[in-house]
Amino acid sequence: MLLSLTTQAADRRIFQTDSSGNRQYDKPSYTITDNGRIYETDSSGNHKYSGQHFRIEGDRILPTDSSGNRLYNLPSRTITNNGQVYETDSSGNRRYDGQHYKLEGDKIIPTDTSGNRQYDRPHFRIQ
Repeated sequence: MLLSLTTQAADRRIFQTDSSGNRQYDKPSYTITDNGRIYETDSSGNHKYSGQHFRIEGDRILPTDSSGNRLYNLPSRTITNNGQVYETDSSGNRRYDGQHYKLEGDKIIPTDTSGNRQYDRPHFRIQ
């Protein structure tokens, strides 16, 4: 799902929201570029070079430095066909103690390992 969003539009923004869907302007947002790079931006949309960066490769979201080099010491994420996003270690093994998400349309909803929604965790919206 997220992968198809990256190929449909040039730059997409991911904003943090509360559980009701209201945008949190004081929280960092992210930009997804057409080549699969994800980088942190401030509330004005300016690239934060010191923030966390990611790269989408197939069904994996890999942590990178600001130059695009993979950071093997940080966990990555895997996207399943049904929209589940779960944390994996550097070898690709599923981490059950990490945060899980569910992609529903333009929303990224935090879930526990059983798929139950977590209202007290940050939510995200893709625009």
